[in-house]
Amino acid sequence: MGEKTISRRNFLAGLTATGALAAAGALAGCAPQAQATGGKGDKTAQLASWRDKPEPITDIAETIEVDLVVVGAGNGGLPAATTAAQNGAKVIVLEKGGNIAAAREAIGALNSKLEPDHQEDVPALLNHANMTQSGDANMVLYKTWAEKSGEMMEWMKETLEPKGMLFPFEWHRPDPTIAPEAYYPAMCYNPCLDEYNPEGPNYSAYLHLEKMSEVLTELGGEIRLLTPAKQLVQDESGKVTGVIATDKDGKNIQFNAAKGIIMCTGGYGANEEMLKDLVPVASEYCVLGDSVTEEGDGIRMALWAGAYLEAGGSCMIWNRGLMNDDTEFGRPWQGQIFLPGSQPFLHVNANGERFMNEDQCYPMSYAGGLNQPGHFSWEVWDASYWEDIVQFDTCGCSRLAPAPAGTAFNADVYDCEAISKEHLDEFWFAPNLESGAIKKADTLDELAKAMGLDAEKTATFAAAVTRYNEMAAAGKDTDFGKEPFRMSAVNEPPYYAARIAGELLVTTHGVVTNANSQPLREDGSVIVGLYVCGNDQGGFYPHNYPSNFTGINAGRTATFGRIAAKHALGVA
Repeated sequence: MGEKTISRRNFLAGLTATGALAAAGALAGCAPQAQATGGKGDKTAQLASWRDKPEPITDIAETIEVDLVVVGAGNGGLPAATTAAQNGAKVIVLEKGGNIAAAREAIGALNSKLEPDHQEDVPALLNHANMTQSGDANMVLYKTWAEKSGEMMEWMKETLEPKGMLFPFEWHRPDPTIAPEAYYPAMCYNPCLDEYNPEGPNYSAYLHLEKMSEVLTELGGEIRLLTPAKQLVQDESGKVTGVIATDKDGKNIQFNAAKGIIMCTGGYGANEEMLKDLVPVASEYCVLGDSVTEEGDGIRMALWAGAYLEAGGSCMIWNRGLMNDDTEFGRPWQGQIFLPGSQPFLHVNANGERFMNEDQCYPMSYAGGLNQPGHFSWEVWDASYWEDIVQFDTCGCSRLAPAPAGTAFNADVYDCEAISKEHLDEFWFAPNLESGAIKKADTLDELAKAMGLDAEKTATFAAAVTRYNEMAAAGKDTDFGKEPFRMSAVNEPPYYAARIAGELLVTTHGVVTNANSQPLREDGSVIVGLYVCGNDQGGFYPHNYPSNFTGINAGRTATFGRIAAKHALGVA
């Protein structure tokens, strides 16, 4: 992730060969350990150490006065900082890592003036979103994103188009027959630099944050890398007036911010202690993780300042963790990223049984396998896999084949997600066939043997494939209700199978805020001077990330970053 101009496909392909990036160590040792002062019912005894507020830092080497401090140079922080700088503020961005964050490629936004022909029914979308969260999402925040995200995209294009960025819009909805209400369209923007070349040496995506950082510095803003924020500074009223950070030389610097502090530190996917406390399934049953510096810094500082965490605990888990025969769950991560894991091929469990409708959004598909024997599932496909992938017509970052003609997404020019069959074979199949992670056989019996199934389970597997093929031919999944166009017979040798488990991308629940991104105390009062955005902010996904809304997390992150900056500066 250190190279800002890296090709997205080459980056992902590199992970297949070398494994996931090692996550940074948890911050458990940074805070005092909880003191066990009572029996079983004593709350103090049960608090995890990450929750404990540390002693104030007093050895300040330098004090700097600014208008606004943004903590985190990522998908929320840089839009916030650039917005502030465009409005004349003196702004500093504090970034824990050695580089700005990798930009997300698909940015979910609704009803912008850039695409007047694609106006969504906001209440219908909000109700569907709330249903995915068992009714626990904050609909005021969702509504705010829906109403403000279009303006955010208009601003981003206006800001970055002079830097050569293009903003192709992807609006595409398959034509389901069984559950059309479950298929909301892909409605996102895929920033690309200059003339797009999907197979070239520079993929031209993942670059809009780099260009935004150029705009920010040209406006006088400053990004301080390797400078993690440690503590907030509050006055007697509880107002946040500054933040203390440690520079690369170990000196503590206090940044006093006249207009406020905006937290955008990306959640806590690299903090093992917080994961075990809040979403233990992520640390115990994933085989791959992508969070590196996201150790919950922003959430913890906000809690120490008086904010509170929304109920629940959620993360974005991809169904792309590829396992080998000896892969173990948890850290250190041993799995490989496998993009085809998100395709709705047939899945069976360790007993050879089909157990779900495979046409689910990423975390639902992962959860289906999680609850099977061994906590994984076998994905099974045959020689016609490319034709099947084209037929599946998935959207967003699960798309592997070009979008069909006639969609709003111009595949010939801007297909920022699709790859070719040759690319798929070279980067995703060949190395994993060689390593043994993908099993290949000329008959289903031989495939079952490669999967380690005994005679009884082989018979079960053969029966499951036969029934699946019959339903695919009939065009109706009478077992689990899978859409006919997402069914694909497994009847053309050679046959393939791969163990699929979870890949932890990021955590997605956080601090309770109002629609201005201001964190709230449990009594409902606002913590003045502080804003919390992105994966540090709660309200959207208390249970899981509904990835059938393509790019919504990147979209809401940038949208609320702008909202926070404008509110802090008092501008419309």
